[in-house]
This record gives sequence, structure tokens and C-alpha cells, in this order.
Amino acid sequence: MLKIFISAGEHSGDLLGARLIRALKDELDTQNIIDFQGVGGPLMEREGFKSLFDFSLLSIMGIKDIFINFFPILKILIQARNYNLAWKPDLVITIDSPEFNLRLATMIKKRWKSVKIVHYVLPSVWAWRQGRVKILKKNFDHILSILPFEKDFLKNFDIKCDFVGHPIATNVLPKTRDVIAFKRNLNIRNSTKIVALLPGSRIGELQRMLPIFLETARLLSDKFSDIIFICPTPKVVSKYFEEFVSKQGIEIKHISAESTSSEEFEKSKRSLYACSDLALVTSGTVVLELAKANVPMVVGYRTGFLTQIIYRLFINISSANLINLITKKNDIPEFLFYKCNYKNLYSEAEKILVNKKQAESQLISSKQAIRELGYGTKDPSIRAAKSIKNYFKLQ
Repeated sequence: MLKIFISAGEHSGDLLGARLIRALKDELDTQNIIDFQGVGGPLMEREGFKSLFDFSLLSIMGIKDIFINFFPILKILIQARNYNLAWKPDLVITIDSPEFNLRLATMIKKRWKSVKIVHYVLPSVWAWRQGRVKILKKNFDHILSILPFEKDFLKNFDIKCDFVGHPIATNVLPKTRDVIAFKRNLNIRNSTKIVALLPGSRIGELQRMLPIFLETARLLSDKFSDIIFICPTPKVVSKYFEEFVSKQGIEIKHISAESTSSEEFEKSKRSLYACSDLALVTSGTVVLELAKANVPMVVGYRTGFLTQIIYRLFINISSANLINLITKKNDIPEFLFYKCNYKNLYSEAEKILVNKKQAESQLISSKQAIRELGYGTKDPSIRAAKSIKNYFKLQ
């Protein structure tokens, strides 16, 4: 029996973990029973993974959130380390969630030198906190990267890495009939301008970004007589969204994951992106989803005061937008920190909605970025599984 311990945090890590488990089962010898255990979510459990710990705390972000949840997270870290030392897996795979997983790998490696550990999704050491490179080199045997420029960056530090591609690149776009049905269900005319509001998937993000997006939407509704705003939210923030918006005096169509299955929610999101004229979006992975769907966007990003000060002091890049970073252009308009306000967002949004040519350069950049992320190549999860198999000579 092959024993593999996987540690993944939040929804994106759960999704990557589920796809990787499926690919590893296909790639490795089918005669060999694989026991997957560790820290994971419902999608991984559907693939036969046994989750030993509650991973919901691992979706935190920001310095303040880490301080508040320090002791519960420390408890999981110690328990996960001790479980590894007792269970002795053949391989440990950590997925994203660097604040948790880099510490977990360090704790395991300190007590068990010969353990083989691979990390999937490189933390943004190329942007800030470059000191974490030393942690990667000391405690990880192999890195799986999802961004094309990361492999060359790690070469400078003699760290073994394979670029396996970003899962976004192989996302399937919705069928035309699904998009038509989506618009019909919401009574949206073909002439209506559709703006997707994507303030984030965490309460902290909504608290900071939703008021800005709503004020921007208010100005846009004054400018355009035939316009609709639609916001899809995951379960964890749906109630907060509804309570906040109900007090603002502006109509926002709400697609809640709480009132439908996860499959239907994802299907609705893809249909929304496919018919949107514009998206107001908090910087993050969703920017790449919009790029794949060819949606013009205006990007904003704000954090808590303390986190903002630290970011501004130590960040090493001029853009927080992955499309701009990949293409080395600044075609996607973005407003960070104090520049992220409704006046700046409205100014760019109005230009895009009035003149479609205004969005052409960013759509070209979006297509370029998706190509570089691996569109048209083998599924990233399969490439990741092959990389793990070849590097660790698994059967």
C-alpha cells in the first residue's frame, strides 16, 4: 500500500487536491492501493480522501486574521506533524496555503529528515517575503508551479521545480444554450449591460471591497439606464452579502451557493462570466477565470491597515494582477490600497462600457496569459501527477 499525506486549505486547495488525487490514481499502478489522508475538504473526500482535521481555519488571510486564529491553527499544526511522524507516509504533498503548509513541512522535516515532501502552488516569493525561499529549499524536495515564470525564478536558488500549468487554462467554457437559459431565468434582455460584481470569497474581503463596488454600481446605474449587477457568492459569505446589500438601496441580483448545489453554482458563475460586459473584481485567482472567459475587468484590492503597511513596505512587484505579471504589460486596470476607491473604479468601468475598443488591449493580454498558463496542453493535474511519479520514482 502506498500512503500519501495531503494538506490543502480553502476551496481552491480542495479543488486542486481532488483533481490531483484523481490523476494520481490514474497515473500510478492500479494494482497498488493508495491511502490518501490528511487535511482536506469535501471535494477531496469524494475522491476517497480521509480528512483528519477541519481545514476551514486555513482559509484565513491577513495579519490580523492569523493573530486571532493563532492557537487553533497551532493545534492543528502540532496534531498534523505528530500524525505524520506516527503514520510514516511514503510522500507528503502540501497544496497552497503557505502560511500553514510551510510551517507544517518545517515541523515534520525537523523531526523526520528522510521524509519526501512536495509543494503544489508556489507561494508568491517572487513578489514579497523572498526569505521563504530558504524554507522551500531546506524543507521541500520538489515544487510544482502553476505560473510560467516561477520555474526560472527558483532556478536562481537551485530549487527543483516543474511548471505543470494552471487549472484555469483547461476550464471548460459554458455552452451557448446554458448562457441563454441563464439570461432568460433572470429576465435579462439582450440590450442590457451586465456587470459582474466579484468582491471576494472571504468575509474580510467583502467588508473591505463590497462597499466600494456598490458605490461604483450606484454611479454606473445613474449613467446607464439599462444595466444589471450580478454577484455570485460562496456559502460562507452569502448571508453577510444579503444583510449588507439589503440596507444599501441598490438592486443587486444575488447568486448564492447556499441555495443551490455546488455544480449548479459553478455552472451559473461560468454563464455569468460568458455574458458579462464588465467585471468589478477583487484581485485574486478569479481574475484568471475572467481572462479565460474573455471578460473586460477593473481590478481592485484592499487589505486591513496593518497588512497594507507591511505589503507596501516589502512587496517587490508593480502589479498584483496575474495577467499583467504574466504578460509584463499593464493592460488590466487595477487600483490597489488607497487608490482602490469608487471614483477610480467608476472612471475605468464607464470607459469600458461606453467604448468596447477600450477593452480590446486587455482582452488580447488575457488571451496571451491563458496561452502561457498552459491552454491547449495536457491537464495540469495529470502533469502534476506525472511529475510526482517521475521525480519520486513511484509505481
